[in-house]
Amino acid sequence: QALYVAEYLCTNGLSLGDSILVVKDSLDANTWSPMLATFHGERHFSYAELLQWSLSQSDNNACDILFKACGSPHEVEKYIDSLGFNNIHIRLTEKEMRQNPQRAIENSSTPSDMTRLLEWFYRHKNDNACLTFVWQTMAECNTGSNRIAAAAPQNSIFIHKTGSGFPSPDGLQDRNDVGIIILPDNRHIAIAVFASNSKSEKEVADIARQCMSHLPPDATTK
Repeated sequence: QALYVAEYLCTNGLSLGDSILVVKDSLDANTWSPMLATFHGERHFSYAELLQWSLSQSDNNACDILFKACGSPHEVEKYIDSLGFNNIHIRLTEKEMRQNPQRAIENSSTPSDMTRLLEWFYRHKNDNACLTFVWQTMAECNTGSNRIAAAAPQNSIFIHKTGSGFPSPDGLQDRNDVGIIILPDNRHIAIAVFASNSKSEKEVADIARQCMSHLPPDATTK
């Protein structure tokens, strides 16, 4: 979605500083949304702020505000498809998933296409100010410190985004993390870990360690 929003802003002559009026009472108070604690009544949020809430804090309301303002899940998927990534599906908003959790799996991706998309992003991150902002914001992601970040090599930089499914009655949960590790020598690794029915975030870190242990010394992607 963030890559689509960057394209939308550039195509429509908008800037990251342009804003959207957000009415608090129109938002979902029963979902993960740290932004709700920052205002009362109504407030203008810039596109930059909404992207930061969505990417750095996984704020569900911020995500849905961007869907409403910039383009539906269908339009986001159409854009990603136009880039050549046909196995990434964006079908439901956060609100729609919350209303019908069993349909959440309709939002899906293969690890292969996700790492290919990450490679695309790495190559295009400086194409415009909006894409560069998305890159910088993902570098400040505050979620998933016990996932891939826990397995990343020392002194590396991790640009990433986490995702989590709805927990089952027995405490299992889909736990995902995708991103780009910038190694101290400036080589990079694109990595996507999708752990279905996971017991803990440690499983994501363990899978990431296994993946990186199989990389040849001169590898740049996985």
